[in-house]
Amino acid sequence: MKKEDRFASSEINRRDKNKKFLSELMVILFLFFILLSYSHAQDIDSRLKDIITQIHVLNLLNGLELSKQQMKLILDTAKEAQEARNKTREAIVQKEEMFQAYQEVLRVAKTGSLMIPQGIAARVHRVNLEVERTKKGGMEKMAALAVRIKNNLSPHQLYILDDYKPCIIPPLKKGKIGQASDADGFVRVLDHIHHMPPDQYRLRRDKIAQDAIDKVKTKVPPGYIIDEGKLKDQLLKTMEDVRVMSDVDFAIKKEKIAENIKAQLLPEKPPINIGVKIERFLLQPEIIPILEERVKKG
Repeated sequence: MKKEDRFASSEINRRDKNKKFLSELMVILFLFFILLSYSHAQDIDSRLKDIITQIHVLNLLNGLELSKQQMKLILDTAKEAQEARNKTREAIVQKEEMFQAYQEVLRVAKTGSLMIPQGIAARVHRVNLEVERTKKGGMEKMAALAVRIKNNLSPHQLYILDDYKPCIIPPLKKGKIGQASDADGFVRVLDHIHHMPPDQYRLRRDKIAQDAIDKVKTKVPPGYIIDEGKLKDQLLKTMEDVRVMSDVDFAIKKEKIAENIKAQLLPEKPPINIGVKIERFLLQPEIIPILEERVKKG
């Protein structure tokens, strides 16, 4: 082969290698930026959740108006709860047999078989029972800590806690904190209906009733059946009654009427145990730095 040909061939190989290298580099960079974007999105989501949790806790604390002694007790109890959570988590993570048992199930599943050998199945059931016992011990500890806090709250503070609905912007009404109830929205609609000009009311009454039903349909639990025709007739009858009321009579009765509408439209939610609410808000890790700062400030 001539010297010129060898040089040309070498140059072509070098260019091919460079192209391959650049191509591989572009793929790596592309994957890197995808992972970076995903990590950034996860970080933003996590930070937002932390902020929302802190707002929920702060809104409740501001409404409870705790004494310094109560704040110290809740702070110490929240720290104890965090320690109990960590111990429960560590006890589960240290169960090496659990991971081995699930790895065995995974190995069998990868073969395409639905038949898990009896020995492996028994092993999985055994470790699951051990994990459940560990979790149950942690839950019993949390329940006992919640009772400790409950016993140190006054009756009016327990009422506030029981009535609290997590919110970002708390509407203050009648001494309550938390999200506005659905009845508040019905009161505003009734006000609008009562003062609406006759011609405008006749044109819009069907749409107002249907809009109320459509909004409620987004809030009912799965499987809850709404008789739209019956509800619409009831709403239209209530709207007609509101229209003929005097201003004084309407002002007195509008909140009661709104509560009745709410009861007709929305299924009753089961009450939440006060201990569960204490665990959800007053025993969360996010409350620890908040109370530490407040106790320090006095």
